[in-house]
Amino acid sequence: MNEQLKSLINAMVSMPETDLELLDKITLAMQVKKGDYLLEQGQICKHVFFLKKGFFRMYYVDPKGNQINYRFTDAGNFLVDFQSFLTQKPSNYYWQAMQDAVVLAFKHDDVQTIYQQSRNWERFGRLMAEQVYQQMNARVEMMQFLTPEQRYENLLKTQPELFNKISQFHLSSYLGIKPESLSRIRKRLHNK
Repeated sequence: MNEQLKSLINAMVSMPETDLELLDKITLAMQVKKGDYLLEQGQICKHVFFLKKGFFRMYYVDPKGNQINYRFTDAGNFLVDFQSFLTQKPSNYYWQAMQDAVVLAFKHDDVQTIYQQSRNWERFGRLMAEQVYQQMNARVEMMQFLTPEQRYENLLKTQPELFNKISQFHLSSYLGIKPESLSRIRKRLHNK
């Protein structure tokens, strides 16, 4: 088993070796080229992915045809559209590789099987779902309750690495502002 994944799992749930072996049996390693998709709008999310290497963006297309960045994920994290994965209904999102990546994939049916085989995996699944919910809710609340400048400052505090990984275009989309507004915010904060 990948040590990075094992550490992440054990940080959430103390997992005996016999339970970890259940995951080994269902793990599929995949290479993803920069620009390729793990999931596209209209497809059903049939896997939970663990990102061993690389960087992804999750985005949707609004009614005007604009790509709106919703989340960024780097190595050592899981990728999943939980709504689509849990309901097995089409996704509204795209997961696109922003650089060459290596992922470990776990099929929906296999995940459900190990949940039935092990209470530890069932607990891990619940905790992971809670973590994803908290991340998504934090994003919603950021957009609802913070000004654009506060969003920028919050991102600078909580995810400073994003500023070196993504373009101003992607950053402004994620913050829900136009690129020229982002430039003004940066200039204002720089001059403080």
